[in-house]
Amino acid sequence: MKNIEKYRNAFIAVLDLEEDDVSEDLALGVTREWDSIGHMTLISEMEDVFDVSIDSEWITEFNSYMSGIEILKRLGVDFD
Repeated sequence: MKNIEKYRNAFIAVLDLEEDDVSEDLALGVTREWDSIGHMTLISEMEDVFDVSIDSEWITEFNSYMSGIEILKRLGVDFD
């Protein structure tokens, strides 16, 4: 499975979203499921799935679907 698929699946599983609900427009606080608790659960899932540690400073930057990809790229995750 490609990393982008793992990434999408993490959003679907953690936030209990339908596949059609996951898009580049997805952002913290915009969807009911992505609240503060959902956010921390999502961060934990990303750390587990990609075997990385997301710094506390970056946790606040991870506020949209696209920003999460950029942060994971900084941590060495390949999305190409």
